[in-house]
Parts: sequence; structure tokens; C-alpha cells
Amino acid sequence: MSKLTAIHYRLFEGEELVVDAAERDETHDFGGELVLTFQDGQKLFVSWVGEPVQYAIGTQGSSHFLPDAQLTDFDVSASTTWAGLIGQEVALHFTAPDNQVLRVSSATGHLLLCSFERGSWRADEVTVCKQAPAPYDA
Repeated sequence: MSKLTAIHYRLFEGEELVVDAAERDETHDFGGELVLTFQDGQKLFVSWVGEPVQYAIGTQGSSHFLPDAQLTDFDVSASTTWAGLIGQEVALHFTAPDNQVLRVSSATGHLLLCSFERGSWRADEVTVCKQAPAPYDA
């Protein structure tokens, strides 16, 4: 892939506190989606999906939500959480065939995007963290 140039969280009302958590480099989760933007202009939308298992992480070239979804865009590119990936060439791969953990990594850092929320793998949420919660070992 080309270099990662921007990260945007598209959040539902009431989820705005995750922007502060990203700045503090804390694990955080939200029900919306995030958008990875690359140097070549490509955008990759990441969110929770219902396949290949009921709670998984999915990626695609357009939003996972209907056009009238009430999502607000927040640029978190300068946050501490994403510092090791911005401006770097990144690799994305799922850590297991159930697609519940997507690893985003570069030569200088990594993050995990998981379908995990507050102690449960059964969530319509995206969790951004550095270490996968049990039972996964990413």
C-alpha cells in the first residue's frame, strides 16, 4: 500500500469522547467507522460488519452506512494513537479467518481494529487498541 496520510473517525452523536481517548493513546471504541486515506488518494472505510461471522471488522472503498446516517467526521491524524502510522507505508491483514481483528502496521508502529466492546466480542463496535483482548493473540 502507499503511505497513510490521514485518519478520520466518522462518529455517531455521543461518541465524541473517543477523539480525546485517541489523543491520550487509550483503547477506545465507537459504533461508526474510520477512514484511512493514502498518499495515492485511495480511501479505505473500516467498520463493524456481520460477516464472515456475526461480529467482524470489514473494509471497503465507500461508507458502510446509508447516506443519511448521522455521522460526524473527526480528523484524528495528529493523535498520539495514530502517530506511528501516519506518513508511513502500512500493511493491513486480518489476524484470523473470522475477521474480528484487523492489524494495521508500519515499520514504526501498529494498531489493532477489533470487533470488541467493553469486555465482549459481541458488539457492533470498532475498538482501536495496541493489544488484542482475550481470547485473541494478535
